[in-house]
Amino acid sequence: MKTASGNQQATMHEDQNIESVTKMALQFLAEAIGQCPAGLESSTNRDIVFAVLGFQYGAVQSAAYVAGLGENAAADIAQEVIGRINGMEMATASKFVALMPMLAEKGYPPIGIGSKAIIGFYNATDEEEKLARAGSLRELLRQIAEA
Repeated sequence: MKTASGNQQATMHEDQNIESVTKMALQFLAEAIGQCPAGLESSTNRDIVFAVLGFQYGAVQSAAYVAGLGENAAADIAQEVIGRINGMEMATASKFVALMPMLAEKGYPPIGIGSKAIIGFYNATDEEEKLARAGSLRELLRQIAEA
């Protein structure tokens, strides 16, 4: 049986995890976007927009999963991170995040790439490996441009 203080400690721990995941995801995604061509944020190419947002969503989901957070917390973090890093209104970010579970279920590749990239980035043993992981978004966009 949990006590009130036990529940309070669990809530504090989850809040710390949420803050930690948000910070980690923002740091990684800023690095990944910094590896991409200039003007990415103003792209109107729908494939590019969804690839970037899918990559970002996958990264946040993976970080949240590793931190032991549930789906609702992960979705809230994804909305905040995607909104902040792309300069979106929260309502717009929410609409994109709402589509992502369906895309993930269909195996949308950018989500899986983002998920693997953030884990590889934080487990990298040197800066070269970190840059390679952060550069996976750039590589994804290059493949889309060539298609």
